[in-house]
Amino acid sequence: MTFKILSLDGGGMRGVISARILQEVEKQVRKQKGQNLNEYFDLIAGTSTGSILAAGIAIGKTSAELVDLYINEGRRIFPIKQKNRYQRFPSFLQPILEAFSPSKYSHEGLIKVLIDKLGYKRIKDIDSPIILILAYDTLYRNTTFFTNCHPDLGYRWYDECYLWEICAASASAPSFFPPYKLEPVDKEKFGNWVFPHIDGGVSANNPALAALSLVMRISQSSDRFVSPEIKRKYQLENLQMKDIAILSIGTGQTGEPYQFEQLDKWKPLDWAQHITDIFMEPTSEIDSTICRQIMGGYESQRYLRLQFDLNERFKAKSGETYKDSRIVLKPQERKNKYTGKKVSEEIDDARQEVIQQLIDATSAYINEGHTYYTRDDVGPNVKDAIASFIAIN
Repeated sequence: MTFKILSLDGGGMRGVISARILQEVEKQVRKQKGQNLNEYFDLIAGTSTGSILAAGIAIGKTSAELVDLYINEGRRIFPIKQKNRYQRFPSFLQPILEAFSPSKYSHEGLIKVLIDKLGYKRIKDIDSPIILILAYDTLYRNTTFFTNCHPDLGYRWYDECYLWEICAASASAPSFFPPYKLEPVDKEKFGNWVFPHIDGGVSANNPALAALSLVMRISQSSDRFVSPEIKRKYQLENLQMKDIAILSIGTGQTGEPYQFEQLDKWKPLDWAQHITDIFMEPTSEIDSTICRQIMGGYESQRYLRLQFDLNERFKAKSGETYKDSRIVLKPQERKNKYTGKKVSEEIDDARQEVIQQLIDATSAYINEGHTYYTRDDVGPNVKDAIASFIAIN
């Protein structure tokens, strides 16, 4: 029996892209297996906005409910007034003011939405599936693996923490939100510790590789640390790589193409203004590349990565060969490949028209897109690939 992992990237409001893809996944899971998402997948991992999706699925929410969360609650998390706080100033001044200002948003709206949607379930209250949420601990400088499955480690300081708290920590993207303070509930047992956490995307925006490492760690633990009964409970007994399948879902590929002439003139403030774009975006794709190779390459029936460019940034030259670099399109020329319209790439744009734009682009990707594109090849159609992945696994 295949051990199935669902991995959900970070990306703020662009999480609606993942939620829309999950609608197609859920449709096929119900059609082929007669199961819900939290019954089909053995482990659900998420970072940042992906942590909210992972937690929602784990407690039994449908993909439609998750899409509605972004449509109906996005403006509570990212108030338009705060997003445009320096709109009255000249455009060249706005990024400078942002660079010297406190975080753009408070946790207030995010926390209210998370409590409304997730309630007061603690992470330990989820018996199955296994859930994994990643956030970065700025004190001890490590990525915390918040999970309900850690039999080799025993009782953990975060076991009594509410899911909403852990998701708030995982979603605290630098410059957008302040760090989130997590503390052990049982201070008699663990002491009066304070663990400041920020968005897990700074180290693992794509949690697929982290999920794989967790599964292999527990499966390969000796019986002295993890009993055979526990391994059987979570379907981790004698698990080999060939027994694992990963469905990894992104939130739309972005990233401004910076040419040397631009970067060569940047000062420290310029780098600071582009911290999210430069330092967080690449972690998703390197983890994806490593996972893909470990799991058998593009043609593997055990690994499926669903991700697409929100807007095309490059144009092929006529009759190009592998020796040719591609033309970098000007910002005003960049459009979505499937809809022919420019799609907003901002992670905090909660306007209804932008959310619908993201949903439309994702629907077109599902119907018309392919799982991968290279200069020499193209992968299967997305809808067919989803159906095939579920049929095989």
